[in-house]
Amino acid sequence: MATLEKIRNKSVLLFVIIIVALLAFILGDFLTSGRTYFGHPTTVAEGGGATVEYQDYTTRMNQAAEQLRGQGRDYSNDVLGQTVIQNLLTEKLFKNEYDALGIKVTDSELTEAMTGDMPHPSAQQMIYYLSQQLQLPEASGKAVFDAMQNPAKYGLRPEVGNELRNIWASQEKEVENVMLNQKLMSLINGLYTYNKLDAKSFYDDNAASRHIAYVSKDASAVSDDDIEFSDADIKALWNSQKQNYRLDEETREIEYIYVTVEPSQADRIAGQQAVENAITGLNATPGTEAVAANTAFIVNTTEAPASAITDTRLRNFVTENEVGTAKLINRDNDTYTIAKLIDIKQGIDSINISVLRAIEGTNLDSVLNVLNNGATFASLSDGATIQGQDSIWTALEGVGLDEKTKDALTTAATGKAFIYTDSIQGQAVSAIYKVNRRHAPVNYYEIATVEYTVDPSQETLTDLATGLRTFVSNNSSADEFSKNATDAGYSILSDQISASSTGIGNASDSRKFVKWAMDAKKGQVSPMMQDDKQSYLIAVAVKDIYSDYLPYTSPAVNMQLAAQARNAKKADKLMADYAGKANDLAGYASAMGTEVAEGNVNITTPSFLNIGINESALQGAVAAAEPGKLVGPVKGNRGILVFEVKEVNTENRPFDESEYGNRFAQTFGFARQRTALPLLLGKDKIENRSLNFVPAVGE
Repeated sequence: MATLEKIRNKSVLLFVIIIVALLAFILGDFLTSGRTYFGHPTTVAEGGGATVEYQDYTTRMNQAAEQLRGQGRDYSNDVLGQTVIQNLLTEKLFKNEYDALGIKVTDSELTEAMTGDMPHPSAQQMIYYLSQQLQLPEASGKAVFDAMQNPAKYGLRPEVGNELRNIWASQEKEVENVMLNQKLMSLINGLYTYNKLDAKSFYDDNAASRHIAYVSKDASAVSDDDIEFSDADIKALWNSQKQNYRLDEETREIEYIYVTVEPSQADRIAGQQAVENAITGLNATPGTEAVAANTAFIVNTTEAPASAITDTRLRNFVTENEVGTAKLINRDNDTYTIAKLIDIKQGIDSINISVLRAIEGTNLDSVLNVLNNGATFASLSDGATIQGQDSIWTALEGVGLDEKTKDALTTAATGKAFIYTDSIQGQAVSAIYKVNRRHAPVNYYEIATVEYTVDPSQETLTDLATGLRTFVSNNSSADEFSKNATDAGYSILSDQISASSTGIGNASDSRKFVKWAMDAKKGQVSPMMQDDKQSYLIAVAVKDIYSDYLPYTSPAVNMQLAAQARNAKKADKLMADYAGKANDLAGYASAMGTEVAEGNVNITTPSFLNIGINESALQGAVAAAEPGKLVGPVKGNRGILVFEVKEVNTENRPFDESEYGNRFAQTFGFARQRTALPLLLGKDKIENRSLNFVPAVGE
């Protein structure tokens, strides 16, 4: 009883302890996982009143990845993910705009765009591709739509019709979005009108080039010791350009150490010995059994005539060596390629055939009689129930043909059509073939190529990891990290990252390291971290955290502005040294110790003669100058310029107000299209929460 009484007395305390522990667990997960129990647990990004939800994001990611894989293209999930977020957010912002403005695409407009005589440009590629793949009688949206609705009419299986419906629906949606966007942009472009001054200014800037004679003096001619320069000059320049450094989201200045995981010298020596042993074994045993048990050797076998072997080294190997021979034919850094000639056979390289296929129910016997009485295969093709082609060259060996089909085409009498029946997915499928001619038999080489890549050993990996782990353990602040890296044998790299960053520097698959850095505090140093493929090690230090603007103290910004501010000071000195020193170009050339040069200046191009790019002050001075009048010195970004406009050349293009006015409106209208997303966002910012769905380091 006494024991029970004690439990009763302490039950409240136990309850409180349990609740506190549970809350601590929930709060810990709340703070570390990013998937909050309150707020926006499924929102990947939002901005301007539009959101991207996790389900939509993953669906679009899967679609985009499948499309890229189908095209045989490599892609990064990190890069693709951020592209998908931008696209989805843009689409939703545009949809909000369409709804607010009442912009719609009618059913008749969409039907005309997909099946009209002139399909919408966004649908043309799909239509032409499917028409070709399905061998339709004409390349048109109507034909593709008809094949989708009536697959049997075109000799297609029913499931092909379902596949076409999915493709059609997806393309139709894309075309609708493009048409909605075009209507919106037409409205936007309609807001841009011109007056006579606009048209004349556009003409002067675009139709005319100015031939000038000039002398220039570069800022590099002034020594750093000849100017007074301080941190205040950099800060003042930053203040004058502050808007250029506005941030759309929190950004972090990081430094990091990147260690490539690669074989040591001992690994490479061991790898070379393994390859030499493999070659010896391959020469002493049948086939590739000498390396069959070693998964480090990747074996591929193929059969091909010499004419089909595109690799010159491999072609020379098979034609110059006996059956059973194995040799090293290539080494590319740490990857070795061994070739072994397994066998040599005689086979027909390729044959020329005619073929005819018809929908189920066609009397092929009667068609066969017509063909053997002189009709051509192509002449019997109606594009719908019968598809026929004459004189097609096709490979016979080494292309994966089943033995039955290969035997039929190999043994068939030349010049006589015959019916060939095969089974596809359990259904009998018949076609008519005629072998027109065969190439003479050639040697077919059965070849094994064996690849071996020297990988870093576990000992090497352990040594690299231990070294970096020890360094970050001994240098746990960002300042120590930067100060002591060089002495420890590491190179320091830097980057600026945000929640939208696809990775750190050029490190592949590094979003989870971005997550670590975005969750860390200023001055914090990460543990030693490794990518999933074990291709590199990385350690990251958070140097600073920026909210609204990149400050002038940011290393990359500071370096850029310091160069600008220093050049500006030097240009000021040059202006003071040479202003009024001469009355003509020859006099200025003599004073500056240079020569008079000539060149053409076009106001709309970013480059200015051989002086540099983005010299707006110099370009403006040239545009405003009267021909024949000496102008300068004029201060530029990189020095000073004195010039005289010799000629204004319009290349016989007279001013036409209507033409250049319309070009003005069109140019600035289309320019707004490229900045549609910022316009739709207004003052709002994109809040990217995609890192909430990235596993933390160690998960």
